[in-house]
Amino acid sequence: MDDAASSATQPALTLDAPPSPAPTAAPHSGDQYGAGDGGRGLAWFSDLAEPPLAIGVLSLVGAALFLVNLGGYPFYTKGEPREAVTVFNMLHGGGFVLPLRAGIEVPSKPLLMHWLAAIISILAGGVSEWTVRMPSAVFAIGGMLAAYLYLRRLFDDRIGFLAALVLGTTVQYLQAGSGARVDMTLTFFLEIAFFEFILIAEGLTARRMTLYFAIAMAVLSKGPVGLLLPGLVALVWIAVEGRWKLLGELGLLRGAALVAVLAGGWYVAAALTGGMPFVHKQLLAENFFRFVPAGGFHEGHAHPFYYMEGALMAGFMPWTPLLLIVFVQAAHRPRQMDPRLSYLMVWFAVVLLFYNLPQSKRGVYLLALYPSLAALLAIYVEAAARLLDVSGNWIRWLSQLAAVFFAIAGLDVLLGLSLLAFAPHALELILKNLVITNYDFVPQLELAAAAHPFVGMGLGIAMIALGVFAIRGRQSAERLCVIVTGGMICISLAANLFVVPALANALTLEPFTHEAMNLVGTRTVGYMGALNYDVAYYSGRNLPVVSIWNGPRPEFLIAWREEFLRLPPATREQFRAVLLSHPTELDGSGGMVLLRCEPGFAPEIPGPPGAEPQPKTEPPAFDV
Repeated sequence: MDDAASSATQPALTLDAPPSPAPTAAPHSGDQYGAGDGGRGLAWFSDLAEPPLAIGVLSLVGAALFLVNLGGYPFYTKGEPREAVTVFNMLHGGGFVLPLRAGIEVPSKPLLMHWLAAIISILAGGVSEWTVRMPSAVFAIGGMLAAYLYLRRLFDDRIGFLAALVLGTTVQYLQAGSGARVDMTLTFFLEIAFFEFILIAEGLTARRMTLYFAIAMAVLSKGPVGLLLPGLVALVWIAVEGRWKLLGELGLLRGAALVAVLAGGWYVAAALTGGMPFVHKQLLAENFFRFVPAGGFHEGHAHPFYYMEGALMAGFMPWTPLLLIVFVQAAHRPRQMDPRLSYLMVWFAVVLLFYNLPQSKRGVYLLALYPSLAALLAIYVEAAARLLDVSGNWIRWLSQLAAVFFAIAGLDVLLGLSLLAFAPHALELILKNLVITNYDFVPQLELAAAAHPFVGMGLGIAMIALGVFAIRGRQSAERLCVIVTGGMICISLAANLFVVPALANALTLEPFTHEAMNLVGTRTVGYMGALNYDVAYYSGRNLPVVSIWNGPRPEFLIAWREEFLRLPPATREQFRAVLLSHPTELDGSGGMVLLRCEPGFAPEIPGPPGAEPQPKTEPPAFDV
């Protein structure tokens, strides 16, 4: 798709030795790589950052972070089964252009992640938690490798390697990379698009269509934002640098045609299939109305303007404290503002400002800027590794903080395992003080701990050892970063092997759904008032949403326990509760109930009574 002749004169993105980095400020005394600790950085870190060793290390780190026990626990949140039912319907006659969620709802996002999950499910023999989560995990590891490969071209191996480690171990990236959501798919292709543009601008590649293919895939991941963000970042940077001639070198016409065919083609097909409901849901409600308020449209996740900054600081943990090094280095030894550094800053600032504008805000939206922030952190931490005279005190302080944190975390793991083995009731009392009263959580923790007893102890000991290692010997920036990375790997493994499976098994509606469907058999059943994605996925059935106030009723209804208890007593008497799920919240609240419509009542009920719904009360005596 690119010109072969020009590609012979421009280097492609490979594992070959990177070109000379962009011009920087003249090095200060001692600002060179060296072989020992202290002012010149660690030689072993430089060796570790060189390919192909770095590729192998990052792949292993990514596998530990995102692939371990990926399908070992059921869905338990609203978001994951919402995407899974779309994949399920694709493979069960719902079509691939616009399959309805559970046969009822128009999907709220484009379908690239779902198509990939469907392909994996076909290869694996069926849809499962593992197959639906796999695209996010693969793209999370791919995003780490992409950060390394691009940044070593733009700067050097050390910066690329460190940035990849930082990116993969941030809390928000970890969460998105292990869940069946579209955000990591979008993040990966936006990252490729952002980096491809600066490679083109700096003359490091002759490719053009890779940029536009990545944009098209980003659009097919989550909509027009996949085009808007790369376009805005590029335009602002071109304006800042005054490089308007670059517009003529981007192959805009060919690129626009590619995006129109790949992304626009699906939108046309989906609009023809879904009609106005699709246009209103995906183009208006999910995009336009988030920036231009409209009467009758109610946004979810509404937060004030400054919410995103706090979400960024929390989501970028555990690396947020290391941003102090960035400020200290920038203040005392400022780096020359070359085009590559300014591009990273523009990328960060534009994405952050963009997501501050809509009223609907979530921290996961900011994943698009994480590669740029990780790169900026890596640039200044790498400078601190060479010149400890500027940030040495901060590095020592942060090393001590890391030592305390990981030592306490390791002791907590060992204490928790001991309580689970010898005094589970004591652990229940401790959790009760934290308002964690779900009666099934501690038993599920016991089962998870019993399944991997030596792994749990090993992770606790490893975190304590990392804490000790952090304060022994000569501290350095690279040493600190390796310790934080190792600690996050241990925490991630502990979460994925113990905490998350226990949480999921305690809160999931999978056992309730299977038992409910066995009780229902071939008789009619529907949802009371609203669709439930967990039930839709685990039942494998497209059930109607039913109003109890008018229209015919099925023989059984599935309802939220609290919603059922809010009904007037006279209305509740028209149903018999035959099955109650366990609580779906850690505080013991929530839960679904299977209702049987009692015979003898009219199948059609007049409109809702004028009286206000009854307040929440204790549940009646359920016949289960």
